Amino acid sequence: MASAEFELLNLISLLLLGIGFFWKDRRCHIARALGWAGLGIYWLTKATPYLAHSDWINGLGSSMAFPIFLFLAYHEWKSYEWDEEYHPLRFVTGAMFIAGISYLLIGNVPIIPKIIIGTVAEHSVWLANLFGYEFWVEGVTSTGAPLGGHGINITIVLECTAIQAFLVAGSFLFGSRGDPKKRAVIFALFIPVIYITNLIRNALVMILVADNGIEYFEFAHNSIGKTMSLVVLIVLILIAFWKVPELYEDINGMFDLPWRRKPGHDYLKFVGRLYDKKEPEKNDEVEKE
Repeated sequence: MASAEFELLNLISLLLLGIGFFWKDRRCHIARALGWAGLGIYWLTKATPYLAHSDWINGLGSSMAFPIFLFLAYHEWKSYEWDEEYHPLRFVTGAMFIAGISYLLIGNVPIIPKIIIGTVAEHSVWLANLFGYEFWVEGVTSTGAPLGGHGINITIVLECTAIQAFLVAGSFLFGSRGDPKKRAVIFALFIPVIYITNLIRNALVMILVADNGIEYFEFAHNSIGKTMSLVVLIVLILIAFWKVPELYEDINGMFDLPWRRKPGHDYLKFVGRLYDKKEPEKNDEVEKE
């Protein structure tokens, strides 16, 4: 299969996941199983180019996607046989559908990454210049926005826009169960926090490189910037688990999937509680007795 055919396989597989997520018929599990199997084959084809360029992390990740996705396809088939909705499986299906389709749009419609990169670059420069610097954006394309001023030699690329964090947060909250209003409120909270944190990180890297030289970039970007983003991300995850406990349950349910060998598997049995469940009152217990 040619590259274009594999990309078509990716699109069809994602659409099958979307159909399986929204369809309320028992056959939705067949659509999901086919979608996961197709994605497994697609990502396996990605492994060879990564490994050929000694990109062992991405190569290993792409290779591991194949057995993992086939494992999910197997459990969707079991769900079809048992006529059972295992909620964690539906959660990960919805999350993959949203994230995958979003990445397809970003990767194949150049104007989208150009707008995202340009907006983040302009705002990052504006924030850094509040501290007395004179940075500027030299130009914007769909692949990056080079920055000028103080000899920084830095380019804002798509990975510098926190788009991955937005997609992960949005897809996870979309796929999870729970009150839709709560999920919408949590995502509305995430958007400005993630965006502002990313702008601070970009501005901080620019300032540190301007003051200390380009050799300071790796430390500023990978150590300081990523550590700050990680701390904020952990806090946001804890807030999401607290306000949308179903998200916490579904993620734990995915880790419990290897022990699902019959219908009615209780994936909440060993899940710790982040919230208090209503305890029965004594009067109720007496009446039951």
